[in-house]
This record gives sequence, C-alpha cells and structure tokens, in this order.
Amino acid sequence: MSSVLRPNYRRARVLALEIEAARNHLHEARADPSMTMDDILELRAELNNLEREFFLTGVTSEYDL
Repeated sequence: MSSVLRPNYRRARVLALEIEAARNHLHEARADPSMTMDDILELRAELNNLEREFFLTGVTSEYDL
C-alpha cells in the first residue's frame, strides 16, 4: 500500500526527457513557416498531456530527478 503513495521517479525521468524533446520540437515548429497553426496546437496539446502525466507521477519538480 505504501508504494501507491511514493513518487514514481523512473516514470518521471522518462517523461522529463519526453517533455524536453516536445518543448524543443514545439520551439522549432513555431519558427518553421511550413507548420500550420493546427500542427502547433497539436504539439502543444501533446506537451500538455506529457506535463499532466508528469504531475501524476507524484514528483513535484523536474529538479527532484
């Protein structure tokens, strides 16, 4: 039962890397004139989903990793 309350650091580390990659991709997409607004919104939604999953790991910050 106590494992349910502990933060999942392993999952948080994986998500932190995915979040960093998604942020870089979003930054590059904003500078790319061939990307449409729908593409950028889709990337932003994916980033929001990753950040939500990170929150659910129970780790309070990327600095705790």
